[in-house]
Amino acid sequence: MPSDPIDNGHKISDENFQDMGITATVVGECQKDKGVADRISAGDYSIVFSSPEAALLPGLWRRSLTSGNFNTAVKAVIIDEAHCITEWGAEFRQEYSMLDELRSIFPEKTPFVALTATATKEMKFEIMKKLNMEQDRTDTIWMLHERPNLTYIVKKTTKQMTDLQWILNDIKVNEEKAKTTIVYCRNIKSADDVHSRRIAMFHRSTAEANKVHVMSEFPKLDSKVRIVFATIAFGMGVDIADVEQIIHWGAPRGLEQFTQECGRAGRDGRHALSVVYNSSFDISKGRCKESVADFCKKVKCCKEILSDYLSLDNKPHRSITKTCKCCSFCKANCECGCCDRLDFIDNIASTQQQYKLQNEDADLHRHISDNESILLKENLLDFHSILEDEDAPGCTYLNDSAINEIVRNAPYLYCEEDIISLGVGDIELAREILLLIEEIV
Repeated sequence: MPSDPIDNGHKISDENFQDMGITATVVGECQKDKGVADRISAGDYSIVFSSPEAALLPGLWRRSLTSGNFNTAVKAVIIDEAHCITEWGAEFRQEYSMLDELRSIFPEKTPFVALTATATKEMKFEIMKKLNMEQDRTDTIWMLHERPNLTYIVKKTTKQMTDLQWILNDIKVNEEKAKTTIVYCRNIKSADDVHSRRIAMFHRSTAEANKVHVMSEFPKLDSKVRIVFATIAFGMGVDIADVEQIIHWGAPRGLEQFTQECGRAGRDGRHALSVVYNSSFDISKGRCKESVADFCKKVKCCKEILSDYLSLDNKPHRSITKTCKCCSFCKANCECGCCDRLDFIDNIASTQQQYKLQNEDADLHRHISDNESILLKENLLDFHSILEDEDAPGCTYLNDSAINEIVRNAPYLYCEEDIISLGVGDIELAREILLLIEEIV
């Protein structure tokens, strides 16, 4: 079952199966017991979790899957989080684009199953192509993802921490009874801006001990950690039933990622909230997909936008949620005269200053401090050294002159085209440079 090799996700799944009396194990770097390989080959496990790398790259774990009783008795290969095939299978983690090779590992008639909560029509066909799934031999089972117990709120913000004061007030007043909340940030710096005894941070640079603490403490019903500030690193493999609020501090880059993240709220069936704070900078050209910009501009019902985007047919879809509890767009346009009061929305509005959109013709720019400029230059120099060591084609574009120009113009660089205009003639290199800038601002 190749899926994402986030250790915490496998540990949770492994323990859940053991509780149900099903023998399961995981292979890959997180598996310290090498004796597991022989037990897999012997057929001791009903289910084996693996990353694409562990299953495909030569070594101990691939051998355990291709020999013995397990290989001959395997009933199915299940690709969980299958959207990663299209999102990660190019330059990053190329094994995701090679999963069709699993067909040569297992018996010819082994069924393949691809599972995902977020696949557009285009993604569906790309996944099928990557897995060598023939159209006339593949069954598609799908349903709209609408969650009636989830209310979407979209708010403009000046990116001042006072916008989040209502969350901190909840902590101060209710302490360990405060609402369980995940705040997703676009970059590491944003995730590090707030911390306290009852707030935890989780991103790829977080110390391993802290990650273990967050993943063991946060899922508890009586957890002392009530809020996690995180990046996308806090994602797949996370199954916490009582999350009541998902906050996006900045517009998400895509509706697929957004749906995955806000879908972690309200899994216990109780009413939950998804709040998106966004600025004009967030939804400017190159910062996010056009579909995200439309979502943030509230051109129509948020749930209808998501349903239309992720639908596998061409039919328009209407929300099934009660108007007053659907989203901020529907709430603002409701004329029933007997709306359920959503104190949460009103409280947010009362704690924010009046926010005016910048004129579309105005020059967008962000403040970058001297220390951040120094750090950016150091990171670009390190990146250049890596490109040199790898003899990468883009190395010639990232010379000292180009680095100085990038640092000097960083406040105005929002998208790959902006960086290419400085003489960086490689779109993939421009994308990497943009990520380096976003890491520090």
